[in-house]
Amino acid sequence: MKLLFVILFLVLYAGSMGSLLLIGWLRQQRKERKGISGSISLDAITVIIPFRNEADRITGLINSILASSQHVKQTIFINDHSSDNTSEIIQASLSDLPILILDLPVELTGKKQAIKFGINRASTSFILTLDADVSFHKHYFEALTKLKPADFYILPVTMKPIKFWQYFLEFDLILLQAINAGVSGWFRPIVASGANLLFSKSCYDTCSRLELHEHISSGDDVYLLRDFRKAKKRIFLSTDLAVQVETEAPPSLREFLHQRLRWIAKSGNVNDVLANSIAIAQGIISIVFFGLIIYFFISSNYSLLTMLFVAKYLLDLIFFAPSFTRNRRTYSLFFLPFYQLFFPFYYLLLLIMLPFFSPKWKGRNAGITKQ
Repeated sequence: MKLLFVILFLVLYAGSMGSLLLIGWLRQQRKERKGISGSISLDAITVIIPFRNEADRITGLINSILASSQHVKQTIFINDHSSDNTSEIIQASLSDLPILILDLPVELTGKKQAIKFGINRASTSFILTLDADVSFHKHYFEALTKLKPADFYILPVTMKPIKFWQYFLEFDLILLQAINAGVSGWFRPIVASGANLLFSKSCYDTCSRLELHEHISSGDDVYLLRDFRKAKKRIFLSTDLAVQVETEAPPSLREFLHQRLRWIAKSGNVNDVLANSIAIAQGIISIVFFGLIIYFFISSNYSLLTMLFVAKYLLDLIFFAPSFTRNRRTYSLFFLPFYQLFFPFYYLLLLIMLPFFSPKWKGRNAGITKQ
């Protein structure tokens, strides 16, 4: 009976997650290959980069811009009340390029307000938002011109780990993007990152409902995705490494937890039924799996414990390998068996902390509350 239950769990897991992740990934790749490309010129793009006290983290971005083979029409940096010399560094390094540095007015704060302030000064038909700590390949801007026609582009982001424990954070991010690509293959994307986001300015002007969430410091990405989706605009997710940026890993576990709690809180605030359903299903699967591991361990049934653990690991390896390989992060699959055991604790910790923990963003309260 116990063996039958294990087999049933593995069959259901393989059928559901295999269809979602593996087949969804293949469908997503077909979507990206389908249709014409080359719908945007670089003269039609303004880059908006908000920053707040990034003097120690902006070197990679500056070097990437300087090394770029081609450039967009204009890059607008928005100073969100920094107390360091980030503005001076930008001006000294990029003075020969078409850049503009704006100070956010006293009455405005936060990333979304900074982006809107910059967009109001832009004259191009497309806006590209980047984080101040990203870096990218020298042909990145050129690759943007080869994207398929759309109103909203979700572009890939990877992480640059330095310390060993930060490789787990990189793994977590790639895992999230693999799930997003699989879901997009079947339905539509459920998450986006403002660290690498391209969208139509005119659609932003008509679709954005900033007044509903302007009190939240971050979250320019998922809220804007919701606004474009509800307006039935064309949304395109790309997994192409040519349009990928690399962001720095959170320097501490505390900052990582703040980041993940902001993501969870914003997801609940956005209230995307599809995203919430997948998160709940993932949580249930993890709890059942971990419950079985504990039960077999306590009952000393090590053969079934080993069978369950190895079988699920092999299934996950098959489901996630295409995404990790595409990201050139195959080595990160090393963390998969550890993640299987750790995830229930990680998931539970975040859920416990959420009602009592006030996420911070750039030293400020993120302002995220459930509606």
